[in-house]
Amino acid sequence: MKTPVRALLITAGTEHRQPWWWTEIDHDASRCQLDHVTLLVEGGRLKKLLSLKSLSLFVQMVVLLFKARRRYDYIYTFECSWLSFAAAFIQTVCFQRRPRHVILQFIMREKLPTLKSRLKYAFMRFCFSSVYLCICSSRSEIRYYQSAFNWPSSKLAFVPLHTASCWVASDPGPEGSYMIAAGRTFRDYATLLAAFEAIDVPLVIVAGRSNGITSTRPNIRILYDVPQDELSGLLTGSMAIVLPLEERQISIGQMVLLQSMALAKPVVVTRVNGTEDYVDQMRTGILVPPRDALAIRDAVLRLHQDPSLRVRLGQAARDRIRDAHLPRHYAEAVSVCLRNRRTAENQRSNGGVEVAVAIEQTGRGTHDGE
Repeated sequence: MKTPVRALLITAGTEHRQPWWWTEIDHDASRCQLDHVTLLVEGGRLKKLLSLKSLSLFVQMVVLLFKARRRYDYIYTFECSWLSFAAAFIQTVCFQRRPRHVILQFIMREKLPTLKSRLKYAFMRFCFSSVYLCICSSRSEIRYYQSAFNWPSSKLAFVPLHTASCWVASDPGPEGSYMIAAGRTFRDYATLLAAFEAIDVPLVIVAGRSNGITSTRPNIRILYDVPQDELSGLLTGSMAIVLPLEERQISIGQMVLLQSMALAKPVVVTRVNGTEDYVDQMRTGILVPPRDALAIRDAVLRLHQDPSLRVRLGQAARDRIRDAHLPRHYAEAVSVCLRNRRTAENQRSNGGVEVAVAIEQTGRGTHDGE
């Protein structure tokens, strides 16, 4: 019987707790035996790179990687977190390639034309040279990171992001009278406010105080730093979701987008990296161009005036989540990416052996003929 692939998921926290999606994926040992470990960080998340907390975490990672060399085929970390950086740096400077390091939901701030940004990218390119595979949340990100890091295409793969199955299973209930926009990072709230200037559709904006948005319009209500449970309630009770996003090279906006779709809410979202891979125009949502207040206003009015369109788009969006964007889909897709890369590597390896044998046989035949 073939030995199953063994992988270790590494997270950090104040206590040993499995990720929220742990019970939603298929832990079939015949395909992959997935274990999880939490590296403990006292007092919460790291805020400074150079601190006793970061040193403690770094030492824990060194010990963990040393123990994992013979036991696991892969280690998983998330995004460009401190854990991803530490694991990659240790394996790079130690010339260690086992276990193979896979970064899930890989994302980095965009490279800027400043000396600091260029040095950061150069250093991260060195650190991530030991990483086996980076899983991106949009197709366009693959092209961007290939260019920014000068990586081969084999080092990157696209796997659509996922959301909790509880949102799909929950009763969406009756829709409210308001539309809602939510999120703090890379939101184009200026364009959104301009779109709602001349219409009376009620709008709730859930942002951070750092977004610095204000409005005196009576139909616009702005809430700051709302807890996740309260935000989920606001999404559930809304008529539709509007996500105005900035145009970026990296993928943005998927978390709120996917939860909204799972709740069977029609969405109006900016067509940028990270949304066009998830929304089919006028089938599972409405895509609008970046910085286009008129397009947002027209889409909002269209949804506001057409209840049947809201129902059709919302139901199709929920079906899309149920069929393709749950944790089990994500885990299965990552497994497929790894199998495909192993297969390609084996083919190249076997091809090299076959070429060497062919050359040897050709040379032997020439010698015998002489």
